[in-house]
Amino acid sequence: MNDKCPVCNYKFERETGFFFGAMFVSYGLAVAQMIASLVVFWYFIDLSPLRVFAIIATIAVLLGTINFKLSRSIWIYIFYKDKV
Repeated sequence: MNDKCPVCNYKFERETGFFFGAMFVSYGLAVAQMIASLVVFWYFIDLSPLRVFAIIATIAVLLGTINFKLSRSIWIYIFYKDKV
């Protein structure tokens, strides 16, 4: 991740450990994705519990890197103060 924004020169790392809270945002995103997958594949498509578990685990692994970046972006936007 860049230290500063190339467009507006905003410093992303505010202090040491600033993005620790993004871990909780990432956890929330992962839980929401898992629950949505459970509802879709178990209730609407009516797959067996073992297949649903395998699908949910696969989705969690594949979306892990996306959640990492997205949660950091969400966390920084919570504290971003527009300088305009």
